[in-house]
Amino acid sequence: MAALTENEILDLVYTLYETDDAGWDSGSAEYLSGRVFANAAIRLWERYKNTVWSDLWVTLTNNTQSVPALVKTLTANTYTYTCPTDFRRPSSWVRTVSGGETTLWEVIKPHQIASLNDSQDKFCYFTGNTKDGFVLHFNPNITLKTGDTINYEYYKNVSTFTTTTSTTEVPDPYFIVYYVLARFLKNDGEDYGEEKEQWIELLENMRVENLTGYFDISDPIPTVNKYGFGA
Repeated sequence: MAALTENEILDLVYTLYETDDAGWDSGSAEYLSGRVFANAAIRLWERYKNTVWSDLWVTLTNNTQSVPALVKTLTANTYTYTCPTDFRRPSSWVRTVSGGETTLWEVIKPHQIASLNDSQDKFCYFTGNTKDGFVLHFNPNITLKTGDTINYEYYKNVSTFTTTTSTTEVPDPYFIVYYVLARFLKNDGEDYGEEKEQWIELLENMRVENLTGYFDISDPIPTVNKYGFGA
């Protein structure tokens, strides 16, 4: 299902709510309230039952953030690199690539740094928080080569609506439609039980689909090498 924009979602809400297709003006109180409700739905999806959504795994390479600009290559004697603004937590290994050759950097926890003060191992770690942002640190005992490419997978924060053309990673936009519709009906003192049941069902369907593996591919990797990948 293709992503729907904020305006498309709220137009659907309007039609179900008002039973016509005129739509709200984007500056109206109703439209702006709809944006608030829609973002509440998105946040609910993001944290639902501590689900790790496959839709929120992305790579540094594919990030197109321009403000602030992302540094995706190493500079000699520079050991800290700012993470994307939507960064939430890393996946596993960080990689640097030089001339087609990949170097793997083990990601450790910040509390392990003190015991590795003199280590020559290829490790890195992340520090920061949602408020201040995150930073990637490489072991300062290792010589870095200018121009080597940095890449890693990371779990991102979900995208919320800020403009009429905004989209989000929520895979089924009709969950947002029915959540917003239920909130409007609830605020009006109307019966919203059917709409609530609908958004709960859609939300649970997304969770179940997220748990479903690929056809003809087993979930476990039977053997791994020292880097944690299948042999």
